[in-house]
Amino acid sequence: MPESFPARLDTLRTQMTKPTASTVDCDQAARVIDWYYEQAWQTDHIDRNELPWLLDWMRHCHDPRRFEIGDGLAVTLLGEGRLQEASDLAEGLLSESWDAGLTHTAALSLAARGEVAEAITRLRDLIDHPEFAALPPEIATQVHLDLATLLRRQGSLFKAIRPLAQAVNTAARCDDPAWLEQAADMLIEQLVEQGGAEEAVEILLPHLSPGLDEKRLGLWQQVLDRLGNQLDPELRDRGMALMVRAGDYRTVLNRLVDQAGNDPQQQLLAFTAALSLGAPAEITCPLAARLLASDSARQEESAPLIAAASVAVAESQQDKNQAQAKWHRDGVVQLISVAKHHGILEEEVREWAEKERLYHEHGVIDRAARHCLEKIDRPPEWLAQRIKQEG
Repeated sequence: MPESFPARLDTLRTQMTKPTASTVDCDQAARVIDWYYEQAWQTDHIDRNELPWLLDWMRHCHDPRRFEIGDGLAVTLLGEGRLQEASDLAEGLLSESWDAGLTHTAALSLAARGEVAEAITRLRDLIDHPEFAALPPEIATQVHLDLATLLRRQGSLFKAIRPLAQAVNTAARCDDPAWLEQAADMLIEQLVEQGGAEEAVEILLPHLSPGLDEKRLGLWQQVLDRLGNQLDPELRDRGMALMVRAGDYRTVLNRLVDQAGNDPQQQLLAFTAALSLGAPAEITCPLAARLLASDSARQEESAPLIAAASVAVAESQQDKNQAQAKWHRDGVVQLISVAKHHGILEEEVREWAEKERLYHEHGVIDRAARHCLEKIDRPPEWLAQRIKQEG
């Protein structure tokens, strides 16, 4: 909580009307200005209506903090839709001295008024300014992102790639990973839209180094979800292992299901991972159905375990609803069909399943996972370790 306005300054504050009409000089005013800056402005508890008054006094007394306060007021005016006032305020202060924040805000006010080309020029000038490199990475990242957004609005899609790449590289220096994730999101969207997914991987790759993995979970999620097909298999497996360690099974399963296609080995990998990670029936059961889609597949050694595991997953799902009932029913039909392809009559299926220990209480899910793992040509290490730990 901010401090209450000190009583010792009350009289002085009441005398500080308009700077040009007040008898208070700047040396005296400094005590009031300092209190408002430190106790109200910096704690984000200043009254909106007091901002113009504070700025007037700061400008009158040539307080160097006036640019910071002026930028805050200009941003507030922009948010209120008072575009011309915001622009006039920013430009007026910039005529006194260059300031990064005010230059940024002036560009945004131009863009809001539809003067996009002029706004782009101002942002480029800001980036080229010698003092830009010294700005906090969060501010610099936002400038790059705003420039890219305006270039896209203008239809200059290819020109937007460079500021997006700069935004990613700058955001990587921010303490808050959300900045990097925001920059990566815009970069991926831009390049995928232009057919440049591989270029997106190339730009993001330096920020996926092993030593930073635990701090870059959000970035890894984006890359796996949206650029997974362009990743080197070893890099993709490292990302998947990271997601498993972090407990983000959804990203892993989405990636495996997407890449499964019509490849039996990839389908088996996705199904095995679904079993080991405890995926719900709506993920596991369709994968089992794809693996058992043909007569020849139902005749294979693995077929009974695959079918029985899908039934067990549907049975064990806590959320009992119509979808779960459907997957359970479909799984039972699948298991009966597999039994038929193995020479078992329908009336003998129950006895056969008991004999082969294919029920949930027999641990069929874990057994199926271990069995399927052995059938995968090159299983990823993270999956082998996961199943080994469960065993």
